[in-house]
Amino acid sequence: MPGVLRWLLCGTHPGPRARRVVPVLVGTAVLAVFGTVLVALTPAITGNGSMQALYVLFVVIVLKLPLIAVLWWLIARNPEWPGTRPTWGPKEQQEILAYLEGEARRVADLPDAEPRLAYLSGEAWHVADRLEGEAKVDALTVALRIDTIASRARRERRSRP
Repeated sequence: MPGVLRWLLCGTHPGPRARRVVPVLVGTAVLAVFGTVLVALTPAITGNGSMQALYVLFVVIVLKLPLIAVLWWLIARNPEWPGTRPTWGPKEQQEILAYLEGEARRVADLPDAEPRLAYLSGEAWHVADRLEGEAKVDALTVALRIDTIASRARRERRSRP
């Protein structure tokens, strides 16, 4: 089942894609709602209790279980738990650092650059605290570059009349 869900939700990509996940979730949610309607109609079936129990089990397994399976797969594929340190892959680390540095360069000339740069600097130092090895060196370099951009923005702001 996990292989089918992976193929259905991800295709050839390493992670789920919204254009694949949304239709699957909508389809399984429709099945689950239809299952709820069918379960509500259980008393109308027959007075036989075992037939009603089989009917409810069938409805729950066939119509509600797909939604539960899809949601469980989406939740369980994220191994990080609240309160634990995040684990970023090398590509993700580079994306985070590139974003922080790019944003710092972009906001340097804005009127509210100082608080924005202070926030970006704090985020860069936070990332640097979380990494080790060569990635930590890259993160420290980005944090220092953002601090340099922030100090340059402060100097330029003070030198303006």
